[in-house]
Amino acid sequence: MLYLLKSKRIKNFFPIIFFCSTILFFPLNASADVLFGKAYHQILHQYLTQSKSSVTVAMYFIIIDPADKTNPINELVNDLISAKNRGVKIKVILEDSKLKENRLAYEKLRANNITVYFDTAQHLLHIKEVVIDDRYVFAGSANWSKAAIEDNYEATYFEDSARDALASKQYIDNIPIQKKDIFLPQIKGVTFSPDFLLVSNSGRRLLKTEAFKQFDLYLLLCKLQQETAKASLDIDYDALAKKMGYIAPKNLGNYRDNHHYFYERIHRSLRRLKGYGLIDYNKGKVILKADNTKKADEPLIKIPFEYWEYGYSHSLSMRAKYMYLICLYEASRSSRYPFWFRSQKDMSNLYGISDTTISLGLLELEEKGIIEITRDKPTPPDFSNRKANIYRMLSLTPEIKGE
Repeated sequence: MLYLLKSKRIKNFFPIIFFCSTILFFPLNASADVLFGKAYHQILHQYLTQSKSSVTVAMYFIIIDPADKTNPINELVNDLISAKNRGVKIKVILEDSKLKENRLAYEKLRANNITVYFDTAQHLLHIKEVVIDDRYVFAGSANWSKAAIEDNYEATYFEDSARDALASKQYIDNIPIQKKDIFLPQIKGVTFSPDFLLVSNSGRRLLKTEAFKQFDLYLLLCKLQQETAKASLDIDYDALAKKMGYIAPKNLGNYRDNHHYFYERIHRSLRRLKGYGLIDYNKGKVILKADNTKKADEPLIKIPFEYWEYGYSHSLSMRAKYMYLICLYEASRSSRYPFWFRSQKDMSNLYGISDTTISLGLLELEEKGIIEITRDKPTPPDFSNRKANIYRMLSLTPEIKGE
């Protein structure tokens, strides 16, 4: 068996000549070898450039860096694209817990019409394997990263075996995958400070006092402030009331006219928000007290404009709206956005709300198709012992309109 050593560990002239000649003239009919360090990249590159029918890749992560011209993984990803362009069938599966690491490679492969998926959250895809032309198998410890090729101690078994290639492809093909693009597009929306959720006398006070209309009005004021880019908002009571969904009754009772009715609806809510310390309000002008501008790497809550456009602001219950904000914030902080994890007990402690509010709010969001929840199955002997749920943010859709 041929062992190819890292060039930086070779101590004399003869091994250097032997190593270089092996790389340059490595036969395509070799039976089995173990590849170390840069030899893995160089041999794999050679076989990818000469692939004829298919390439299947299952990798924990693939890290490319377009700004680093010396990154060897850039070359391997380009090899896959070149193979695709000459008619080779390409399939790539990546580990979904490494979204941040895999994102650039994933998006580049998809942009070049290569079939690339993430596995599901129920299991960990930890293999690092490449199968070429239903014949050549590379399987070992090395991820596709510059560190794995140039710095780490890694070993990859390489063999020419149609039998093992078939077994490996069947194994990879049976890995459960997420067929949809799991990355949400960069959303446009309204940002505001997470203090609204984290400070006890802000958002949770509105929730606990069932200040439903005041909650909706506060979010709408944040939207108006962002749209106008002004510190002080001039309030158009009629327009704001209609955006809030108010409809003047046919019998106005003690109200002089529709304007008076709308004015009272908005005026009373603004006074209540002022009493909660969320705004300053006087003579038709409002100033939001929260600083909703981004500071350094601090995550902000961003509500998509579709939240209002598609009618979610009117159709969701108060607890579902509140949990939606929590979901947006948790996802923004997660290294696996749009996935995030936190037990309901932790959420209850962090956000100061009840388990019932959390459970019912999340369930409603799931039923509306706003989030996806992967629940861990309880295992014996203690059937109550389960891992935290895995939550995934989904794009808002217009189907909810008119409900």
